[in-house]
Formats: sequence, C-alpha cells, structure tokens
Amino acid sequence: MPEDAGHSEGFFGERVASVYDERAAAMFDPAVVGPGRGAVRRPCRGGRALEFAIGTGRIALPLAERGVPVAGIDNSEAMVARLRAKPGAEDIDVAIGDFATTPVDGEFSLVYLVFNTIFKLVTQDAQVACFENAAAHLRSGGRFVIETGVPGLQGLPLGQTIIPFRADPDGISFDV
Repeated sequence: MPEDAGHSEGFFGERVASVYDERAAAMFDPAVVGPGRGAVRRPCRGGRALEFAIGTGRIALPLAERGVPVAGIDNSEAMVARLRAKPGAEDIDVAIGDFATTPVDGEFSLVYLVFNTIFKLVTQDAQVACFENAAAHLRSGGRFVIETGVPGLQGLPLGQTIIPFRADPDGISFDV
C-alpha cells in the first residue's frame, strides 16, 4: 500500500504476508492454538471478541468456528487479504488501521493481543494508547488479554543486551 494512503504496513506488507502462514506453520498447529484459544474464549462469557493485530486469523478463525463473534483490527491489508481468503472469514469484521488507536463499532467482552505483538508498539505512549483503545471497546466487566514472552536477558553476560532470534536470507531479528 502506498505511504500516501494514510498508514504504513511496515514489516507485515505483501512480502511477509505472502509467506507468513507457511513460515509460522508451527504456531497454527492445534496443539499450540488450542490452549491459547481456550484462554481467550473463556473470558468472552458469551460476548464478542476483538483481536488487535488480527493478521491472517490464527486465533480469530478457530474462535469464530466455536461460535464466538470476532472482529479485528490490523494495519496490513496484505495480511487481512490472506485472512479473507480462508473459510469462515466472511463472518469476521476487520478494520484496517493501527490497533493502538483505531476504533470499531460495538462493545466487546474481550479484547486480545497475542504473540508478543504489544512489542510492535515501541513507545510507552503507543502502549498506553493501546490500553486506552482496549478499554474504550470493552463492556463493563470485560477483559483485555495480552500474550507475550519475556526474553531471557538475565542470562546474558554483563553488558550484553541483545539476543538474535532469527537470521535468514530475508533479514535478522533481535530481542533488545
């Protein structure tokens, strides 16, 4: 999508979207998705769920299959196009925009953000905006669930603050 269209897809543009499901196949395994889906489904208590950074629907589609009405927000039209091509996606409303600030219609029992995606918001102001956006969408008694891992930086030698976790022909990634 062109920069002048109002937002940038950043890392999750067409290049990544075209191979995301294949490269992340282990994350789509029912043994991996199942426990997370249950942890997300229970707080819905019969209400609707909103996924921040819905992507290709790894969590949203299995939730919708089990009767949970799901909506989502994602800034990547390429990732959402992959979601739209999947069975069941026609029942999921998706807004294109920044999950930290984009509003959607309605209120939800659950807003959730999975797979370390909170760290895509690299400033405290952006993270606070994300919590405010979640709160604005939650009905009374609703829950905001964030899934994240904490890198094992305590095991690093004194002075080292970076752990590489991906190195392939397309680039490298680090936890800092």
